[in-house]
Amino acid sequence: MRANIKKYQNINVESGINAGDPHTIISMLFDGIFQSISVAKGAIERKDFATKSIQLNKSMSILRSLQDSLDMESEPQISKNFYELYAYCIDRLTDVSVSLDLSKLDDVVTLLKPLADAWKEISAADKDAGLALLKAKKVAS
Repeated sequence: MRANIKKYQNINVESGINAGDPHTIISMLFDGIFQSISVAKGAIERKDFATKSIQLNKSMSILRSLQDSLDMESEPQISKNFYELYAYCIDRLTDVSVSLDLSKLDDVVTLLKPLADAWKEISAADKDAGLALLKAKKVAS
């Protein structure tokens, strides 16, 4: 049964990525962070340190991907703030890896959840405008 669920999740992720919509991909990255943190939390509670390490590393990799996706040229101050937020979250997750302090996982979720929720609430018109700006920027480069 777990194998079937895993296959479904992989197909769901692949179909979302294949959609190519940057907004959808960023939303999926946030979902991936929250899922990995949840699994890491359970692993820590069960003293399954191998799974904890895998999941925390996955969360940190996703945060690095979010850092890499920032457009430092268009909005340098906003991008810098997000970069620092993601760096702080990576530091917290690194601390958890050693300390096993579950409250630090909760801190990361508390910091990122409003951002993820706001991202998902972006209107279709704003998404379209953002995509148009991306296309224009690609043409200009």
